[in-house]
Amino acid sequence: MYVMPPELFIAVLAGLGGMVGWGIADFFAKKSIDNIGDVTTLFWGQLIGIVPLSILYLLNPVSLELGGLSWLFLVLLGVWAGLSYIPTYVAFRKGKVSLLSPIFASYAVIVAIISATFFGEVIPIGIQISFAVVFVGVVLISGDPRDLWQLIKGKRESNKEDIRGLPEILLAVGLYSLWLIAFNLFISGIYWVPVLLVIRILSSFAIFIYAKWTHITLIIADKKFWKFVILIGVFDVAAVASISYGLSVTTYTSVVVMLAGAFSIPTIILARTFLKESATRLQTVGSIIAVAGIMLLSLL
Repeated sequence: MYVMPPELFIAVLAGLGGMVGWGIADFFAKKSIDNIGDVTTLFWGQLIGIVPLSILYLLNPVSLELGGLSWLFLVLLGVWAGLSYIPTYVAFRKGKVSLLSPIFASYAVIVAIISATFFGEVIPIGIQISFAVVFVGVVLISGDPRDLWQLIKGKRESNKEDIRGLPEILLAVGLYSLWLIAFNLFISGIYWVPVLLVIRILSSFAIFIYAKWTHITLIIADKKFWKFVILIGVFDVAAVASISYGLSVTTYTSVVVMLAGAFSIPTIILARTFLKESATRLQTVGSIIAVAGIMLLSLL
């Protein structure tokens, strides 16, 4: 009987944790962004995420023993994280999520390619095939591939509304892909909780400075949206914590980030269950394909 290697098993679980956490956070973020704004939603979600991380740290208060340059790099990672989130939320406010979401999900492919090319991560052919299957499923779940094809061809008849947010989402993909690579190099072999706590605090501070600089109010006038922001913060930090754990204790960087990139699956499931949204045939097919890819990965 096949038994998955322990390290790969941890990577798969960490990636699935990221997928579920981000999928649930994205489900609540859709409504929050439209009503209280992108940067406001992002700031409070990041700030609230500090609370569960602080509790985790107090349960095991291990100090970070880092040199001066390492601390400087950690500060850079924190600010960088905040700056990576901002264009993502701005893009989703401006444009069509069904078009932008699969573009953002491509960060996982970029990270996998960079890890294999520059950092010597060996990706067996079976895992590569499962990655391709999962990514195709994510694209089909997230939107109509015809929208992407129109964008790639640059058709003049494409509705201008469809491509709003594209520059921001491409910037987000680049920033977040490089951030994940840098974070993976930093977190390897280090206790991840204090690292993530410092990054979260600095990320919140960077978003706060951006809001003040651009004269964006961070006040949530309607109290009913606080529950959404709290849920966003908790599930987002749960996703990042799961990914951080996987990256810190395994060498399967591409497995962790690729599975986490399939966050559209739980979002679609929640939308169908609680909002009674009907899925298109493409989304249904995409869900089946993505799940098949995940199952294939678990058997390798």
